[in-house]
Amino acid sequence: MTLDERAIKLAELVLDYSVRINSNDTLLVQSDPAFSEFAYQIGSEAQKRGAFVLYDFESYNPKTQRGLVERLNEKELNADLTRRCELSAACSARILIDAESDPDYLKGVDPKKIAEFEKRVISPYKKVLYREKDGKEVVKWNITGYPSKADAETAGMSLKQYSDFVFGACLIDWAEAEKKMRTIKKLFDHAENVQIQSGNGNCLNFSLKSRGGEISTGTHNMPSGEVFYAPEENSIFGSISFSIPAIRMGNRVEGIELKFTNGVISDYSAKQNKQFLESMILNIDGANKVGEFGIGCNYGITRATGNLLFDEKIGGTVHLALGKALSNNLENGGGLNDGDIHWDLVCDLRKSASNPGGKIYINDRLVQRDGIWCFE
Repeated sequence: MTLDERAIKLAELVLDYSVRINSNDTLLVQSDPAFSEFAYQIGSEAQKRGAFVLYDFESYNPKTQRGLVERLNEKELNADLTRRCELSAACSARILIDAESDPDYLKGVDPKKIAEFEKRVISPYKKVLYREKDGKEVVKWNITGYPSKADAETAGMSLKQYSDFVFGACLIDWAEAEKKMRTIKKLFDHAENVQIQSGNGNCLNFSLKSRGGEISTGTHNMPSGEVFYAPEENSIFGSISFSIPAIRMGNRVEGIELKFTNGVISDYSAKQNKQFLESMILNIDGANKVGEFGIGCNYGITRATGNLLFDEKIGGTVHLALGKALSNNLENGGGLNDGDIHWDLVCDLRKSASNPGGKIYINDRLVQRDGIWCFE
């Protein structure tokens, strides 16, 4: 099969712009084995640039991973964790192809087993992969979207439509996108109070007084387009609703509402699959707190697809991540929350026939109404 020319451009963009690959790098390429052709294209281009390339198809093989979660065999888990950690320790750059051949690969599995797998394998592995030295990332990394038939079906599109959607969101002028997001970042940096008013009369408040933000322009996610912070840990109070479904490890949760008291989830509900939400909150360390507040700024992504890589970037949305902050650098989007999960939940503030819309206030000043910035 011949790769789409846009896929070749995407591989080059991620290597040269996102992770800045060079001849001193050891690159780890991770992927569901169904997308090995694109993985090898990335690896081949990296080798042309002098990098040494490692491949990992096992960590994202849906059949293998389902078996591990279902059995929770001690020796198997230790072996899988060791393999992941050794690959992570050996690389200086990592690209994960975010495409799935079977989005429902963990459907029907006990949520407590999934939570246990997150705790015993995923969390310790990510601590090695995303390790820091002197406050800086050791591994240059990027999660890049790629079209798949299964993801297209989840999004309600044909493969051609979804391919156009994916490549259209990635192959843009990222320098121009960064300029626009810097204006938004200036609004939120060190704000004493941020208020999010979402559907059903929910109102969430928190402080960014001691926090600066970070702009995501395609270096770590492709596509990207968000400004993110870690709210002051104890400042979050009130409630928020998430109209966009949250999907994690094959489990879809709809209609989530969360209530916070002194930075901790004090009540929660969901219209569908509350059991999974509850299992994550109660059984995973740190999942009852927020590690990130993100502002979607990519207005080229206009609809939810079920793929978080795209959904959290939708212009006119915000998201909260339960669990771990992305770093501990308080001036650049980091915070103090540490946990065994980082699960982004997306709140749509755009007004539509099915959504009442919402507002964002900064220090009592209205800055966004129904997903549209008021300062522009």
